[in-house]
Amino acid sequence: MTCAEIEHELVAYHFDALSDDARRGVEAHLCECLHCVRAYVELKRAVETGESAPRPSAAARARLRRAVARELGVGDRKWSWWERPLAVAVAAAVVLAAGATTRILTSAPGTPPHALPGWKR
Repeated sequence: MTCAEIEHELVAYHFDALSDDARRGVEAHLCECLHCVRAYVELKRAVETGESAPRPSAAARARLRRAVARELGVGDRKWSWWERPLAVAVAAAVVLAAGATTRILTSAPGTPPHALPGWKR
C-alpha cells in the first residue's frame, strides 16, 4: 500500500472499522513508514483531545440527554405533590430508627463504647 492509500484509511483504522485484510495492510505499512506513523499519531491526538473542535450547543446537549434517557427508559419523572415530602419523611424515619437502635444497643454496661469485660483504666 502507498502512503496516499493509507492516509484515507487511517480514520477507519483508528475506529477499528476496517476489514481484516485492510487492517493488516495498514499495520504493515505503519511498521515501515515513519511519515504515516506521524500522520496517524496526529490524527489520533486530534480525535481524542478534540480541543480545537467547536463545543456542541446547550440545545444539542439537551437533545442528546433526552435521547439517551428515552433509550434507557428513564425520563424526567414529575413528582406528585405528596411524593417528595413522603420520601423525605421515610428517609428521616430510617435515620431516626437507626439512631435509636444504636443507642439501645450501646447503652447497656459492658457494651461498646463502654468498657469491655476485663478492661481496666
